[in-house]
Amino acid sequence: MTRMCWRSLQIAAHTLLCFVLVGLSQTGSAQTVPTDLLDLSIEELFEANVVTEAERAEVARRWHLSYTYAVSDYHDYYLGTRRIGYDEVLFQPGQEDRTNSNYPVVPTEIKQEVHALRLAYDLTPAVTLRAQLPLVMQSTDHISIVPGYDAFNISSEGIGDIALVVDGIVSQSLSSIWKLGAGVSVPTGSIDEEGDTPRAPGNQQLPYTMQLGSGTWDIPLLLSFRKYGAQWDWGANADFTWRTGKNDRDYRLGNKGGVAGWFQWKGFTALSPGMRLHYRWRGRIAGQDAALLVPNPQFPYPAPVTNPSAFGGEQIDLTVFLRFPFANGWYTEASYAQPLYLDLNGPQSSEKYHFSIEIGTSF
Repeated sequence: MTRMCWRSLQIAAHTLLCFVLVGLSQTGSAQTVPTDLLDLSIEELFEANVVTEAERAEVARRWHLSYTYAVSDYHDYYLGTRRIGYDEVLFQPGQEDRTNSNYPVVPTEIKQEVHALRLAYDLTPAVTLRAQLPLVMQSTDHISIVPGYDAFNISSEGIGDIALVVDGIVSQSLSSIWKLGAGVSVPTGSIDEEGDTPRAPGNQQLPYTMQLGSGTWDIPLLLSFRKYGAQWDWGANADFTWRTGKNDRDYRLGNKGGVAGWFQWKGFTALSPGMRLHYRWRGRIAGQDAALLVPNPQFPYPAPVTNPSAFGGEQIDLTVFLRFPFANGWYTEASYAQPLYLDLNGPQSSEKYHFSIEIGTSF
């Protein structure tokens, strides 16, 4: 790569970092930033294994194929930093007044699963093109005060939003590497999923949490650094996703971003354990899907997952992961994450854990 190209890429990396930091400061300083519960997002899965991607770049094979299974479970409610029980979220007629913090219908457990197929190709030794196709499966248990719907379940599944990303090395030495990435998330996931809910007889539009995609063209931006050592590798990354416009149902999921640091032990012959600390924020839903409202001007939202203001927040996750290379060019990596800190617009269901396992090869 010529000196001019190096300089251009370094300027681009600096611009991206400034953009990410400005986005974080502007969103976080005004108010608690909302989350959309779709933390098994395409962008997050795409960038989850920074360690894996860096190691792949060192292999003298241009094609990279992997399969990832990921699952998250949500059930405890938070209002800001305070954990609250279902009895505080579920409206009880005759015992309390209806407010903006209690609802006739309350999700009790949300389970989200993703099967993701990734394909990458090294355009040059420094630039890689990546694509990801996710299959999303979601299920939610509810309680309610509506007769006939004391306890019920809704579910949805299908293809999510396809992601295309290109990343490149912006600076490299014998012991470190900087990478910059940008791409597009294509709105191939459905935002018209329906199911039987207490709002009315028959199938109706499902809430935001049960849709399979964002419905908008989204732009993920990525910046990562890795330092190599004799026994330890460590690194950091920043990400920001900008959601463009509004979708066909007149809403837009919140922008999101995060900053993470990680380290990995290489002292064992085969196994490589590591740990990651990740700060994440999500923006509120802008606009709303009119099909989710009930005819009550004062309290139009029947459940917290239908209220755009009850989305978003900040959280810090701790992840442990283990990488195991096997056979010729094959590897597997498993990770488990739990939140250490939550500050959510609510009441909002919180993530209990996140688990993923990936298997891949280069050829």
